[in-house]
Amino acid sequence: MKKKAKVLLVITIVATLLGGCSLGGTKIEYERLVKELDEGDMQTVMTPSDDGYAHVEEQSIQSVIEEKEDGTHTKRLYQSTDGIYFLKERNIYGTTKQTTTDLIENADKAHKDDGYKKDEVYSTNFMYKNGQAQSSNSNLDVLPVKLIIDRLQGIGKLKPKDDRQGFDEPNRISYSLTESQFQQIINDKLHLQYDKFGTASIVIYFNCAKDVKEKPMEIDELRISVDYEKRNDQGKMLTHIQQILVGFSNKEENTQNAKTKYLEYEKQYNN
Repeated sequence: MKKKAKVLLVITIVATLLGGCSLGGTKIEYERLVKELDEGDMQTVMTPSDDGYAHVEEQSIQSVIEEKEDGTHTKRLYQSTDGIYFLKERNIYGTTKQTTTDLIENADKAHKDDGYKKDEVYSTNFMYKNGQAQSSNSNLDVLPVKLIIDRLQGIGKLKPKDDRQGFDEPNRISYSLTESQFQQIINDKLHLQYDKFGTASIVIYFNCAKDVKEKPMEIDELRISVDYEKRNDQGKMLTHIQQILVGFSNKEENTQNAKTKYLEYEKQYNN
């Protein structure tokens, strides 16, 4: 009996040290924040300053992969965006930069400088409102700026694949979407054209697993990934991958400098 008691004591201590994790992991209490994300409540989702300003970063990556005689050709378009969301106006002022890369890989040469090309297309100020981004330079196309964070209606109806955090794992939940769910929740904003749907997923990272009044959970990052196949002008089926990574700042950081940065970006856009 004493031996059993010691074993139970050890198990109890280990469970305590792991923050109350059960053998199946800690349940991530995502429900409140996903509900607010579904409803487009950026006051809760983005943890803005008291006057309603919140920093947001987005990295959009569009990849096109084609198999040729000399290897695998991958073309990527990177759209790197930094901005400040103002809740009262539901708009964003910021900067965005577009870069393209071309890479050729084969079995003989994994990666060589002569098979890789990188070009910066542009860097510009932009304004985002009502689901549309507009550059301060009317000649530039900033459509790759997605910023669909306040337009994910329907995500609250999904059930995550896993809502438990194992030991030493990040506080995250993930969703695998059917083609129908992808069309209803994501593609009505992205408007991706394809011939064959592959997979689509949404992953949400949180700052902690427990949502308590004294320290409410916050969303740190949101990731969207879609792959599909589409025919080119010659009728050849190519693989396309669309990835969107959105990062948020916490309330302390937003309080320190978000409004100042918003006014700075707004001035740059209008000049």
